[in-house]
Amino acid sequence: MNSNWSSQIVTSSDLKSDVLFIDNDLASYYLVYELLSDYPFKVIHARCGCEGIFAFKSYPTIGLVISELKLPKLDGYEVLKQIRKLNPEIPVWAQTAVVLGSVQENCIKAGFNEFIEKPIDFKRFDYCVKKYIGICKNSLIQ
Repeated sequence: MNSNWSSQIVTSSDLKSDVLFIDNDLASYYLVYELLSDYPFKVIHARCGCEGIFAFKSYPTIGLVISELKLPKLDGYEVLKQIRKLNPEIPVWAQTAVVLGSVQENCIKAGFNEFIEKPIDFKRFDYCVKKYIGICKNSLIQ
């Protein structure tokens, strides 16, 4: 982990400030909302894949999508496909409690940028958020 992360300050004017969190589990939403509370992000919550796609189309300020894999109506893989059609560059993270077999490997092969296992490892989640912020900041400089 890079110790320089703590010295980086990012304001919402620096990057797209909304995070779309797609999960039908309210406890997971509250946890992610709390984990992101120290960052300049607004968290938009959708409870199923269809709501997630609608929210993504409705909020042009979304800069990061975190999606559960097991969702009502559209699963996380289908959400990923539809979001990639709309914006192939946006970071999309998979989140799930189902970690049997090669789920993580399958997620990365499918095109997810990160894989977050439930229960959430807070340090890993924070590392991924800071990595995302670093990527956004670097792309703003170019």
